[in-house]
Amino acid sequence: MKIALINGSPRKKGNTYHAAKLFLDNMSKFEKVTCVEYFLPWDLPEFCVGCANCFDKGEDKCPHAQYTLPILNSMIEADALIFATPVYVWNTTGAMKNFLDHFGHLFLVHRPKEEMFLKKAFVLSTASGGLKKSAIKPVAANLKQWGINRVYSAGFILKQLDHGTWNAINEKRRGKIEKIIEKKAKRFYRDTKAKKRRPYLFTRIMFCISRRMIKKDEGRLYDKAYWKEKGWMKKNPL
Repeated sequence: MKIALINGSPRKKGNTYHAAKLFLDNMSKFEKVTCVEYFLPWDLPEFCVGCANCFDKGEDKCPHAQYTLPILNSMIEADALIFATPVYVWNTTGAMKNFLDHFGHLFLVHRPKEEMFLKKAFVLSTASGGLKKSAIKPVAANLKQWGINRVYSAGFILKQLDHGTWNAINEKRRGKIEKIIEKKAKRFYRDTKAKKRRPYLFTRIMFCISRRMIKKDEGRLYDKAYWKEKGWMKKNPL
């Protein structure tokens, strides 16, 4: 199984990264897992400048395509996606937000990749205080706009402010978290290997709305050409 792991922080000694590695280790119990990892902002060091080239001319015309295209190809080729982000000031990390900004062209209303319609994704987050959902929510919302078939998530409050190692967590609390990760990883593996599931109702509705918008909007030539090439103006791949 091929996994693309997007880390919202470069800290390999952080608890979020450790939780993600535990998740992968548990998936590896069922099948050999090949993981391609990206660390933000190291692997995407440039900020999105809002030039709109990805929308109007194609993702290969992004001024940061040397970084974005390899990541995009890895996500397309992967069997499943994992996004790991700690909570920074009640939200996902700035590096992860910048990552999502660079892939706005994957939204259903622009040029979604049909490979995403079958793909499962997992969003993992840890926090030393609270509001873990505030980091998960923006990532999950973007993935659903990409047309991802199913988006799963898990967040953990570690109750430590010293950014210590995983072993610094209270033993009882750590054991409980590890059991939850094991359970979540097992379900994610099972659902990833299962037969195709019908996309979210949200995805199906947004696809129809997007098709109507693209048909009527004469200014979106690149999106329209893409949809026509895919045959989506008449058929629905969902």
